[in-house]
Amino acid sequence: MSSDGLDINTEATIVIRPGSLSQIILEPQSVSTSPSEQLSFSVLAIDEFGNPLTNIVTTFKADISACQIDAFGRFTAGAGAGAYDNAVVVEATDGSILTNAAAHVRIDLRPLKQLLLLPETATVQADGEVTFTASALDGWGDAVDDAIIGFDRASDAGRIDPKGHFVAAVLAGVVRGAVKVVASSSDVSITAA
Repeated sequence: MSSDGLDINTEATIVIRPGSLSQIILEPQSVSTSPSEQLSFSVLAIDEFGNPLTNIVTTFKADISACQIDAFGRFTAGAGAGAYDNAVVVEATDGSILTNAAAHVRIDLRPLKQLLLLPETATVQADGEVTFTASALDGWGDAVDDAIIGFDRASDAGRIDPKGHFVAAVLAGVVRGAVKVVASSSDVSITAA
């Protein structure tokens, strides 16, 4: 308070700068893709308090047997199937501080390797009905989306439509391998019964 009884206030502005580079986060950290597919990686640089940092120099590097990546994080998968640890690495520098982060890449050629028919065993009354489903899988156990699946009867146990809806015959008995399913994708075809 001043001598004449007036209240005098003043303010100060404080600028809090972030700390030095502590960590970088690479997104995504893991990629599952097909040959030649493209996507983008992004980098977040932070200080020890979790504050985001700007003006950090980053450099992308790639395992050339797995992929290619440009200076902006644009990624293109290679042609070889497999799992590649640390296939994409980004390095960040802030003055004399250097840190890095890596991403794993899995490239799946998606060849058809397995066909699952469910249910494996069905019990129905004479002239009863059951619906079968089939799943076409690749070598990793993932669904092969472009597989064409067809159902057929493999015996006189009944009839089945192309969608897997089965109607049993009227003659009772156990019929093994009564339903046949065929899946094809590209140049590969497999059968299950």
